[in-house]
Amino acid sequence: MAAQVTESVIIQNINSNIKIVAEPLTQYYSFALGLFLNYGSRDENKDNNGITHLIEHMLFKGTSKRSALEIVRLIEGLGGSFDAFTTKESLVIVSRFLSEHSVKVFELISEILLESKFVGEEFVREKSVIIEEIKSNNEDPAEHIFDLLFEVLFREHPMGMPIAGTIESVSALDIKDVQNHYQDLLNCPMVVAVSGKFDLDELVEFAQKRFGRGGSFLLKRKSPGAYLPGETHQTRKDISQVHLCFGVPAVSYLSEQRHIVLLLSTMLGGGMSSRLFQGLREEKGLVYDVHSFVDFYCDCGIIGFYLSADKKNLFEIIKALKKIFGSIYSDRFSPEEIEIAKTYITGNFLLSLENSTNRMLRIGREVSYLNKIIPVEEVVNKIKGIGKKEIDDLTKEYLDLKKYAITAIGPIDDSLMKKIVDELRG
Repeated sequence: MAAQVTESVIIQNINSNIKIVAEPLTQYYSFALGLFLNYGSRDENKDNNGITHLIEHMLFKGTSKRSALEIVRLIEGLGGSFDAFTTKESLVIVSRFLSEHSVKVFELISEILLESKFVGEEFVREKSVIIEEIKSNNEDPAEHIFDLLFEVLFREHPMGMPIAGTIESVSALDIKDVQNHYQDLLNCPMVVAVSGKFDLDELVEFAQKRFGRGGSFLLKRKSPGAYLPGETHQTRKDISQVHLCFGVPAVSYLSEQRHIVLLLSTMLGGGMSSRLFQGLREEKGLVYDVHSFVDFYCDCGIIGFYLSADKKNLFEIIKALKKIFGSIYSDRFSPEEIEIAKTYITGNFLLSLENSTNRMLRIGREVSYLNKIIPVEEVVNKIKGIGKKEIDDLTKEYLDLKKYAITAIGPIDDSLMKKIVDELRG
């Protein structure tokens, strides 16, 4: 099939379901290779929540040819790294090795994906490991609060479910259901992404041989429903700080406004010169950790911010937050703030491209979502070209504190949570 070439990045179809996106960088000694499977926790239901994450763990527990220990010894014997992670919308396998080992790595990564074994004893043991992981996450307020936020933002929609699942859902998973789900995963749309020094013809030939006969799994995703601001809290008397997380739905990865939302988040709390960092930490000394965040998905997104503080400072923080957001809402961001944020974003973007793994993750993600690669220069120019009016127009929509979902964990009860919400939205 004809290959599409953009900015020395080649996109080639292996079949209707699988694409290769390759970026040759001959000056490197190594290459980064990733497999992006278009299936994540949002494609599950309450009964099997966490099943994709469990399969991610099981991929490293032995294949039809090698034991788990043999896999680990081979990876370490080649002097490289191997990892995997699950997101709301994908399962990703990531590797990085010296170029001289490319054939062995191609063979190993395809073997791990296609020939993993789900043996009863190993399956039970790994479920136990994941349950411990969930317990650890649930007991860490700085982590668990984001699960609560997604639950409030997306309510009954699968986007609101935790990626690792719950103790109840993981405990109930049956090995036969997991094996069936594994077969569905193998037939999902997949992007093979590689960046660095490698033989492209060799990679394409190998991919055609190993993945060329893949099936097709019809994935139907339901978009989140209408958003209504909500709130929830978890009382924890064993910790002294209160952790607060705020969020509101934003645009999707496919939106032309994505980079504007990223700019808003950066100016709000993305760096040390941001409004939240200066207003809450530098000027008031009320918090240690405060930062904003954004995330984009195929049909939705999120923008928000997190902070943790002593309980006695809560209402002074709320007063400061209302002042910060009120100032942004009425006066908007200054031209100087906008230019600093643009330079900060583009600078960090370009610096990240000095790492082959980051480059691979970028091209894999873009082809997965956009079915194309946006050239680096175009991305930089797009961010630099965002006008103040475009930013001002979205400020009202995304930086109105009254619209934010609110979650809290710490030594607070129902009465205090109500006071916090009433004060923030009053």
